[in-house]
Amino acid sequence: MHNKYINFSLILSSMILFSCAHHRDVRPNTSGIHEVILKSETKDGAYQQAKDQADHFCEQRKKMAYIEKEGAKYTGDMKEDDYKTAKTGSKIATGVGAAGMVFGGNREKGAGGVLATGGAIADGVIGKGYTYRMTFRCQ
Repeated sequence: MHNKYINFSLILSSMILFSCAHHRDVRPNTSGIHEVILKSETKDGAYQQAKDQADHFCEQRKKMAYIEKEGAKYTGDMKEDDYKTAKTGSKIATGVGAAGMVFGGNREKGAGGVLATGGAIADGVIGKGYTYRMTFRCQ
């Protein structure tokens, strides 16, 4: 019986967190022009995520989202070209390492795991270098 309550609590908590996450980056404004601000790995990588959040925000108000303005700006800690090179390198290391883990023999699987893990860690350290902003109105 005790496990049922724990499971129910976990499910309920997950549902509440999931429902709030649909537009966690939306910044409502009393003027009626709202903004979504989020970090992205690429200049163009955040549009769909921001649009989905704006749509969900407006749908809760039984309206549609209309984009006023959008754009991305590089805000990373290193030079933009260095950031792009580092991101590419970390993605390649992760991919090659994963392939070694899947298709390699025993020695290659171990080396592949190290390479994939190193690539993933590097990718996380490099972070998301672009800040994406979208302003929208619900009508």
